[in-house]
Amino acid sequence: MTEQAVKPRRYLLQDVLARCSGLRIPAQAVLELTYRCNLQCVHCYVDIKETDELTLNEWKEVIDQLRAAGTIYLLLTGGEIMLRPDFLEIAAYSRSSGFILGLMTNCTLVTPDMAQDIAELKFTYVTTSLHGASAATNDAVTRVNGSFEKILEGIKLFADRGLTPLVQTVVLKQNLNELEQIEKLVTSIGGRTNIDIGILPSKTGDDFPFQYEPSVAELVSCGWHPNTDNLTDNGVSGLCKAGKSMCSISPRGDVFPCPMFPLKLGNLRQSSFDILWRLEPCTELRYLRSMRRTDLYACNECHLATYCHRCTGTAYLESGRPDGPSSSACRQAQMRWRLNPATEATPCPKNLT
Repeated sequence: MTEQAVKPRRYLLQDVLARCSGLRIPAQAVLELTYRCNLQCVHCYVDIKETDELTLNEWKEVIDQLRAAGTIYLLLTGGEIMLRPDFLEIAAYSRSSGFILGLMTNCTLVTPDMAQDIAELKFTYVTTSLHGASAATNDAVTRVNGSFEKILEGIKLFADRGLTPLVQTVVLKQNLNELEQIEKLVTSIGGRTNIDIGILPSKTGDDFPFQYEPSVAELVSCGWHPNTDNLTDNGVSGLCKAGKSMCSISPRGDVFPCPMFPLKLGNLRQSSFDILWRLEPCTELRYLRSMRRTDLYACNECHLATYCHRCTGTAYLESGRPDGPSSSACRQAQMRWRLNPATEATPCPKNLT
């Protein structure tokens, strides 16, 4: 059994995003329409409560500004996006404005009509999460009884309409003995899986989610191995597109480099996107854009760079610096190294001894 990864195809979109990063065009934007959620997942990184959400008309204005800035791809997410009664109106407006769309939902609120509307809007992909192969395990993680069956039904509704939901599973102490069954279950109902050890700290920097992270010994005992297709060829993958060709907008209109990067660039109720992104970027954003791999002072000589999925935003949360170390990325890189069958007979890197 291995960590399942979705192998990306060479879409034209990927090439465009790479070019936009150098040109500082925000080709990719994550719209967090709400932080409200009907589930209470034990490891959820969204621990922010906001009630002052942008209205439908305000979101339309944001979408217009993003279009003018050169954005081509919008990921609509939450919280649970379907708790906003107008989310389909926002999606339809985005689609009519020419955007490529992606959707993140927990699938528990999907109806046949919603699934049909989403299919007709031609979303590029739909992403959801499943936390166990049984109701007992999944519902213990979501802390909502009945969520397991609702998630499965939602996946089926999308699959029946020609969409293939990407079903994310974070490896937790609660589900590590069900990973193979999760893969089989998801495949049987028309989805595809991505199983990962990447637990994230909360948006406010709290590390409480890591209490649910299994140890290497626990992962070995269940026969799980990481997917080596995710390994990087040239070291740390810690220089992402956040703040360069990617941005995130919170439910109340705050602009960030990405959803996991708590560097507030400004608010769209008080300023225009063009001013915050292009005309008057803050000092921190200018530094982020100037960063090079050699600026990752704690990572350059690391023997585990190939196994590292370093996130600049998480590093900022943990160390207060975008170029600083990420303790969670280091720990998970160690786990990937120890669990990779190809390294079982090789000497231990010096930074693991």
